[in-house]
Amino acid sequence: MASTVTVSNKIYMANPDQKTILIEQASKDLIEICKKFQDDSGSSNSEVKALLKEISILWNTEEKSKFRFR
Repeated sequence: MASTVTVSNKIYMANPDQKTILIEQASKDLIEICKKFQDDSGSSNSEVKALLKEISILWNTEEKSKFRFR
């Protein structure tokens, strides 16, 4: 079992393969969430993509403000 260390809200993996596995699982989970949202809301593919782009922009803005970049 690989160990992890949490330091200031970041997880550092002792095993690089563990990071790959977590990224793959997160990707699968995100796809399922998007599919469910699309089914529940009747949104088109382009609307889901636009939503993901907005989330990405917000995430970027949040990260920049965390480090006081402009």
